[in-house]
Amino acid sequence: MNCPNCKSKQNKLVDIIIDSFSIVREKTCIQCHFEFNTIEEVMSDAFLVHKKDGSRQQFDREKLIRSLLRSTHKKGASQQVIRELAVEVESQIVSSGNEIDSRLLAEIVMLKLRNLDPLGYIRYAASYKTFVSVGEFIDEMHEIVEASPQIPDEQLLLLID
Repeated sequence: MNCPNCKSKQNKLVDIIIDSFSIVREKTCIQCHFEFNTIEEVMSDAFLVHKKDGSRQQFDREKLIRSLLRSTHKKGASQQVIRELAVEVESQIVSSGNEIDSRLLAEIVMLKLRNLDPLGYIRYAASYKTFVSVGEFIDEMHEIVEASPQIPDEQLLLLID
């Protein structure tokens, strides 16, 4: 890979970090000494997401990760945990076919997120679940509070009126 700073083709490998989902190579440009990383990730067979408007779109793991990071950013869930959740969701969907309804995808994500981060779940559900009324949304919050006694007190204040 060319250096992102000076476009030189000469760079030196400094370190390799391997986990179950990716390989990160830390590199240094020999010419300008700029340090950068390259990432290799395992990609599963592509599948389509059937949207509400009737269109079909190829699944984008990074889009899912971005939405999960937005939902959990106040809690401080690590990017690694979010990536693992996204890969888990993708693996589950790939094993069941090559197309999924966007609402079902959101339900699978919410089920996994509910156990990981109850407050992040509420924030995600507010965007992806169709609440008919404010009362229905409040009922959902109360259900989370009752089912998740491990929610820290400072987060409980955000869920209860």
